[in-house]
Amino acid sequence: MKLFEYQAKEIFRKFNILTPKEKLANNEYEAIIFAKEIGFPCIFKAQVLVGGRGKAGGIKRIENEEEAKRFAKEMFLLKIKDIPVEKLLISSFVDIKKELYLSITIDRQEKIPIIIASKEGGIEIEELAKERPETILKINIDPLLGFKNYQGRNLCLELFGDLSLVNQFNELLQKLTTIFFLYELQLVEINPLALTKDNNFCAIDAKIIIDDNSLFRHPEFKNYVTQEIKNKIEEEAKSLGFSYIKLEGKVGCIVNGAGLAMATLDLIKKYGENPANFLDIGGSTNKERIEKALKLLIQDKDIKVILVNIFGGITRCDDVAYGLLSVIKEINIPIVARLIGTNQDKAYEILKDTNIILIDNMKEAIKKAVEIAVKS
Repeated sequence: MKLFEYQAKEIFRKFNILTPKEKLANNEYEAIIFAKEIGFPCIFKAQVLVGGRGKAGGIKRIENEEEAKRFAKEMFLLKIKDIPVEKLLISSFVDIKKELYLSITIDRQEKIPIIIASKEGGIEIEELAKERPETILKINIDPLLGFKNYQGRNLCLELFGDLSLVNQFNELLQKLTTIFFLYELQLVEINPLALTKDNNFCAIDAKIIIDDNSLFRHPEFKNYVTQEIKNKIEEEAKSLGFSYIKLEGKVGCIVNGAGLAMATLDLIKKYGENPANFLDIGGSTNKERIEKALKLLIQDKDIKVILVNIFGGITRCDDVAYGLLSVIKEINIPIVARLIGTNQDKAYEILKDTNIILIDNMKEAIKKAVEIAVKS
C-alpha cells in the first residue's frame, strides 16, 4: 500500500521529523487561500501515486497570487500517467544548502533491511544507480541488533565530511528506522532530504510503502485513501487464493507450484516469447480451481494461448481435465496442456476428443505454446 506524500509526512511529523509548513488543498480555491496563508514563494505539489511528477508539470514554484490562481486551475485539470490530480499539497519554500537522497528498504538478495543514501538528491534513484552507481552508499541493518550510531556516524562523514552534523543525522536515521520497523514497511524514502541554510535536516518529499501482508496489524491505515490502480485480475486472483502477477507477454500460464511456475516462465522466455502472467494455483488443485483459473485468464486480452502445466502429486490430473472440459466451450483461445502424475492416463482419455493440444513433455509443450503465440 502506497501512501500519498501528505500522508507520509503526517507520520514523519508524529516522530518530530522536520517537514516544510504545508496544507492540503482539495480544490483550486483552497489552493489559492492556502498559498496566501503560507506565503510566497511556495510550492504546489500534485498528490498522485506515480513518479515523475516534476517532469509532468505536477510540481510548481509559485511566486505570487496571480501564479497561484493560474497554476491551481491548471493543475487540478492535470493528469499524470492517466491519474487525475485531485489534491494539491501547498508547501512553504525551503532555503536549501544541500540536497540528498535517503531511504530504508529491504535488500531482497541479502534478506535484510538496508539504508540507501546519496549525495545527489531530487532525482530518481533508479536513474542514479544506472548512470552513477558509485554515488550510492549502502548500510545493512542487522534485524536483531538494529541500526547502530557508529553506522550513522560513518555515513554522515561520507556524505558531509562534517562531524557537527553527526548527532542530528543519527537522530533522523533512528526515527526513520523506528518508522520502518513499527509500521512494517517495504520502503520509507526522503527524496530530497534538504540540509537547510541553518543546518537542519528537512524532508522536502516523503514516500512510504506499507507491506500489504501486515495491514491487518495496522488498523490505523484502514481508512487511508489510496489512488493505486489495481489490476482487476490480480485482485480477483487474490480473493480466490491464487498467486497471480500480470506480466507483458502472450502466453497465459496455469501452473501448480511456485518452483514449477518459475521454471515454466523461464522456458517460455528461452524459446522466444514472454509469459503473460505468473499464476500458481497451489499444490492441491481440483476441478473448481482449474475452472476459476481459466475464467481469470480469459479476461486478459493480451493472451493468445493458454499453457496448463500440472505436475500431479496431491493434485489429480483427471480433476484438472474435468476442470478444463467444463469451461472449454467458453474459451476461444488455444490451450496447450501438459498433465503429468496421478491419473494422467485418465486425464488424457477425458480430453482426447477436445481441441486441447496434449503434450506430456514439458519442453515440447512450452515450445508449442510459444509457436502459437508467435504466429498469432
